[in-house]
Amino acid sequence: MAWLYSKDVVQQLSENVLLYDLAQMRGTNALLSRIPKNTGGIYAWYRRFELDPDAKYDSTIFVTSILDELYKAHSAPRETRLPPSNRIILKSETSFQKESALKNLADNPSFRELIFMLLENSILFQQPLYIGKASNLYNRIRSHLYENSILRERLNTAGHNIERSRLLVITTESELNCNISNADEDELESEFSESEPEKLVEDILSRLFLPSFTLRYG
Repeated sequence: MAWLYSKDVVQQLSENVLLYDLAQMRGTNALLSRIPKNTGGIYAWYRRFELDPDAKYDSTIFVTSILDELYKAHSAPRETRLPPSNRIILKSETSFQKESALKNLADNPSFRELIFMLLENSILFQQPLYIGKASNLYNRIRSHLYENSILRERLNTAGHNIERSRLLVITTESELNCNISNADEDELESEFSESEPEKLVEDILSRLFLPSFTLRYG
């Protein structure tokens, strides 16, 4: 059961807010064909949980599926310099001490159903994977979907597939024509020009909701 949104491939949450379920689409072109062109705005990628369908009926498969999700990396590694001559790397680590309780409760069909329902509505509980802004949403999202894009690789390293995620898009009133060639993502990041309101909104949202695979804000 979905509380906030339906199970539609694309759901319009309000006049300028769309939620895309990439797991129900056939390839990235199916998504891009639905993204407004020459339109700016804010967007956010969200993790989508896909447990083994048999987990609803088999407690062992259920436990394995939940543990697999729990032990995926929940954020990108952070690296910084530690003067005078060292560097430190911070990596996410999940410590789960209730595996026995999970196994016991997994025998209860009502418990399994509850977890499935909560994960179907996970967007209500989770940090975004990434929050971004763009004067041309189509071009920016396309750049994220390139085979070797920085965001795709960052998510893949943590065990997340960008093509099985959810994407929230909020369009703004300003519509700008951006003719961006197929440059690499670093060039795209520097060449896109965002309006000041979009930059500010992205910065506010990032600092409030701490997207786990954004390495820097602003």
